[in-house]
Amino acid sequence: MFLMTVIIVLIWYAGTGRMEIREDEKEILRVEKEVEECVALGAGLVEYNQRLQERKEKIKNQIFEMLKDNEKITNSDIVEKLDISKTSTVRYLDELEEEGKAQQVGKAGRDVYYKKL
Repeated sequence: MFLMTVIIVLIWYAGTGRMEIREDEKEILRVEKEVEECVALGAGLVEYNQRLQERKEKIKNQIFEMLKDNEKITNSDIVEKLDISKTSTVRYLDELEEEGKAQQVGKAGRDVYYKKL
């Protein structure tokens, strides 16, 4: 009887070890899948950021063309023409000022306009 109990315990222990190995293999496969998903997501984010940067440059170029074509332009002119928000318009104009392509005339309000440098 004792020998039978020992054999049963050994068989059970061996089976439990195999189950742990299977669980470890499943965990490894799960982690590998997560890594692949993260790599794919990272590549997607890089592509998204590139497209976003290209769009921003395109809009800044359109604003600069408006500056070249007109003696002065206002934020409202850009909002209406390019259908972008006032906040975005201000940001793009600030960038053009930093690049030395535009100059703000006036401090605030309706009197503010921009001209090409």
